[in-house]
Formats: sequence, C-alpha cells, structure tokens
Amino acid sequence: MRAFLLFALAGAIAVVLQTTLLEQVSFLPAAPDLIVVLCVYLGLHYHSVGGATGAFLLGYLLDTFSGSPPGLYALAMTLVFALVYLVSKRLWVENPVTSVAAVALGCGVKIATVVAYFALAAPLNVGWLSLLRTLFFEALFALVLSPFLFSALDANLRAARQAKRPHAIE
Repeated sequence: MRAFLLFALAGAIAVVLQTTLLEQVSFLPAAPDLIVVLCVYLGLHYHSVGGATGAFLLGYLLDTFSGSPPGLYALAMTLVFALVYLVSKRLWVENPVTSVAAVALGCGVKIATVVAYFALAAPLNVGWLSLLRTLFFEALFALVLSPFLFSALDANLRAARQAKRPHAIE
C-alpha cells in the first residue's frame, strides 16, 4: 500500500511538473517526459494489472491536464508499459544501461503513437517539424533524467518496504 501511495504521489508530482512548471522554463525547448519514465519503471518492476492500470492512469492524467486529444496519452502510456513489460520478461533489464535503453524504447513507442495519431486524425493541420522537434527533445531530456528518477524511486520504495517489515524482538 505504501508503494502504491508513493508511486501515486510521484505520478502526481510528475504530471504537475511536466504540464505546468517545466513548460514555463524558457531555455528548455520542451519539457522532459517524466510520465514515460514512470511508465517504463512500472513496466520494468510491476508485472501486474496494477502496473498496467498505473500506466493508463498516468496517461489519462496527462491527457486531462495537458489539453491533448482525449485518450492519446492514455493509449500511448499503456502501449509503453506493455512493450517494456514484454521486453523485460525476455531480457535482463536490472542495470542502469538497460534501464535507459528501456526508456529509449518507451520514448520511441510514445513518439510512434503520437505521430500515428496525428497522421490519421489531422495529417494536413499538423506542424510536423515542430511536433517532431518537441517529441525529440522530450525524449532526450527523459533519457538524461531517467537514471536519477529510477534511483530516487528505488530508494524511496526500498525505504517504504523496510518500514513495512516488523522489527525483530531483541
């Protein structure tokens, strides 16, 4: 339960940072995609319906607060979770290098989903260069931040698990 609450808090903070605060930083060409990093973390560590639901809810929150077309990010984050989950079942992805590679895979899935949506929904009304540039920088910043976010999540979840264990009687 503590892990769920901790992850829900991390998701809420990530949505707020990504949709409001980091958008206002003028020297960044795009805000880092923190939600993809969290969905990849779920795909790597939570192989359950709870992990898939968490990824869907993170995407849904992003849809709600970013003003994107309804369901776009909910679909994208669910696909990110599913693909990372499938890869992590086949490959060993417990070291930092493969975790960053998993984030790169997740970013690629998200980019492909967003591009496919706009190609099908409004192919003539999209500024493709601007869209691809924004998606590229979001992914690049997510790759740079992912080791730090993974470390922070691991440390906090480990502390939550240890606080849950009963202490031995001396």
